[in-house]
Amino acid sequence: MKTNMSYKSAPLMSIHKKVFLCMLLGQMACSYALGIAGTALAQASGPLGLNSFWMGLIGAGTLIGLMGSIVVGNLADHIGRRILFNLDMILFTIISLAQFFVVGPVSLFILRIALGLMIAVDYTVGSALLTEWLPDKLAAKFQSYLIIFWSIGFVASYFVGSTMNNLGSGTWKWIFMSSALFGIVAAIVRMVLNIPESPEWLTTIGKKKEALSLIHKQLGSEYNLPIVENEESEKVSWSELFDKNNRINTLVGSIFYGCQVFPYFGVSIFIPILVENMNMGNGTASGTIYNIFVVVGAIVGVILFDRISRRAFLMSTFYVPAVAVIGMIIFQKAPIGITIIFFSIFALGMAASVVAENPYPPELFSARLRASGVGVVIAISRIGAALGTFLLPIIVDRFSAYTALGVCAAVLIFGGLFCQKYAPETSNK
Repeated sequence: MKTNMSYKSAPLMSIHKKVFLCMLLGQMACSYALGIAGTALAQASGPLGLNSFWMGLIGAGTLIGLMGSIVVGNLADHIGRRILFNLDMILFTIISLAQFFVVGPVSLFILRIALGLMIAVDYTVGSALLTEWLPDKLAAKFQSYLIIFWSIGFVASYFVGSTMNNLGSGTWKWIFMSSALFGIVAAIVRMVLNIPESPEWLTTIGKKKEALSLIHKQLGSEYNLPIVENEESEKVSWSELFDKNNRINTLVGSIFYGCQVFPYFGVSIFIPILVENMNMGNGTASGTIYNIFVVVGAIVGVILFDRISRRAFLMSTFYVPAVAVIGMIIFQKAPIGITIIFFSIFALGMAASVVAENPYPPELFSARLRASGVGVVIAISRIGAALGTFLLPIIVDRFSAYTALGVCAAVLIFGGLFCQKYAPETSNK
């Protein structure tokens, strides 16, 4: 029997399925918590007396909290993935429940930031853990599959929130708190399955015997550690991400991610505000169509992701939605059907673009720097997400919905041009 096969070449086994299940449940909880903000704030604006500034700030709260991934990622590279991953959804659930007891915009904003920090743990640590446990030939594919579940959670927040409108003056509290339902399911599953540490991470800190024992227990004695670079004893430093060997990849990861999430979250979270100020007819129907195409786009993105190069995928998912946004602006006086078509193409293109956000950043970094690298990428990208979510209701209020769309188009075009020039091809990874 062969005993020198790398555990990264193993077929799909129970441990891989367990990690993926834990990750997909966390993704659904996180995306639901992000998406529910727009519907909840529409209900909370009256009771809390929110103007467009507070609407944007609270809507961006979780995205601001996600900037904590820069700390979380580095922490995970020092102490490991397992503890943070298994604790994350417990804290996520507690914070979600605490939203029911807020008394004003400040306390709600603080809790939304705390919730964003928990999402940062899931995105950063979970992504590294999944990449490092799954076989090389399946890692990117399964990372892309996660986006379908992320999109389902995000879209579910719109439909669930839209139906929770007869619960009295505290309706907005129930809507915010509803993310705890997803959180508790994910927390229980993770506690029961008790996902082990990453063998790849254990190897990078010199614990080869422990890593090998873990591989034999989970996969079988015929599997061994892969050959890794001789970097076990070196400490992880953020500065390495910006040295001559890594800075381009760090910038590419940050800018592609930031330029995607700026329009995605700005538009998706505040759909009710946007469609109300556009040539969209019935707002509920338009929102429903948009969210249906978000799910369709995620599925299309997963199908395309491993069939074309990474660079081609990145560029197309910037340029296609940019053209759709420009079409909405140019033909704003056209029949409603034309606007709906452009809006649907935008939703499909943006949802497809998110598919790259799980597998692409981990491919940009080595195992030793992976969690730190992904953490920094997510943190920098959240500046774009938070700005998009914060600015959209303000721009719509002070200028127009079409001005807000023009800003989104400019961001998408910039992202596409930057990736066209600098994005590395990582399909072979």
